[in-house]
Amino acid sequence: MKIKNLKSSLLICSALLLSSTNNTFAATASGSMSVTGAVVGTCTLAASTMAFGTLNRSGTTPATSTITPNCTLGVTYTVTNAAATTTLLLGGSSSDPAGMILFPLTRTDSGLAFSSSLNGITGTGTGEATDNAVTITGTAASASGKLSGAYSTSVSLTITY
Repeated sequence: MKIKNLKSSLLICSALLLSSTNNTFAATASGSMSVTGAVVGTCTLAASTMAFGTLNRSGTTPATSTITPNCTLGVTYTVTNAAATTTLLLGGSSSDPAGMILFPLTRTDSGLAFSSSLNGITGTGTGEATDNAVTITGTAASASGKLSGAYSTSVSLTITY
């Protein structure tokens, strides 16, 4: 009888062991993660050359340049003539009044002077440069009484955003 009870006990233990190893249960848990990001507003500025060509000795000579700010969508900006430089210089550096020719700048679309933040180019970025292009007109004063030669200067534009 002891062997019979032992066999029965072993059989019951084996059945319990097999049934418990096949009954594994899956569990789940949840959590969350924080996600952040930023779009940094930036601007760039381009301008075409303002080429007067041969300056008129009996009157003024006009020329234009297209100023193109390109800012991230939604960024507000102002473009100004940083140093209000509007004098052509003989050889690019003349200090002789006979080697200087003034060329005031105006916004072609409004006729306002383009020299200060009050009359600069203002806008809001669209992400597309061509949407914000503005034409500036320079009008070189008469070249009468000026030294002959090549005149040039560099106009410093500033974009504030």
